Amino acid sequence: MLRSIEVELIKLKRSKIMIVFLAGPALVALLFFSLQASGASLQVWPFYMFAGFVAWATFMLPLTATIIATQIAQLEHGPKTWAHLLALPVPKWRLFAAKAVVTLGLIAGMSVLTGALLAFGGWLAGALDPDNKLIDPAPFAAMAEQMLGDDDAMFGDMDAALLVKNWRLAVAEKLLYVYLSAFLLIAVQLWAAFRFRNFLIPLALGVGGGFFAIFAQTSAYGIYFPWLLPFNTLGFMPDKVNAALSLGLVGGLGAILLMLVDMSRMQIK
Repeated sequence: MLRSIEVELIKLKRSKIMIVFLAGPALVALLFFSLQASGASLQVWPFYMFAGFVAWATFMLPLTATIIATQIAQLEHGPKTWAHLLALPVPKWRLFAAKAVVTLGLIAGMSVLTGALLAFGGWLAGALDPDNKLIDPAPFAAMAEQMLGDDDAMFGDMDAALLVKNWRLAVAEKLLYVYLSAFLLIAVQLWAAFRFRNFLIPLALGVGGGFFAIFAQTSAYGIYFPWLLPFNTLGFMPDKVNAALSLGLVGGLGAILLMLVDMSRMQIK
């Protein structure tokens, strides 16, 4: 299995996936650096980071996951090397599992990079202009807790999870939840990308799913929509967090297993 993963990583050197890997987090960080540098009202570190995660979970993560999954499959679809690859003395499921592991690893790396670049952008905005310097709420945790009872709290129930002494851990936990809940989305995109040689089909699925997710937020069935699960783990609706995380993670692992069974039986030319 490790050898198959190593082979997939070698293939990435001749692809443009690393451009997507860097561009997705960089665009999110650049957007919020620009907002902060222009005098945005996100004056506290956890609010700034959380706002960046909203953009990541809602738009950039689904989009980049779609592109990466499609490009991973096109490494074989493009030069038509599936027949040669599947003729190797290696279990077919292992070949597809290696591609899934690499995809999950890339998106995990992008998630960490997003958090790091957001933090750097927030620091840089404050370094360039002290008036835009973000405040660390940890020293004022007790005062912040008293403010949580106010009706005009910026994020409502979210304040309780962010304006705390260990806000860094709370922020990191939310980023982890966003990533884990994206497993189902990633599995769906990979499955479609493997199944269809035409790259426009999985791209259309991803873009269309992301578009309809905007309208599915108010639906009673929105909790089951794969493209909406990362957003739901951020806690705007606390009752949906655990359900979104469980469905995204467990459902994603289950979908990957089904994909391995399906693709192992499928004859790809």
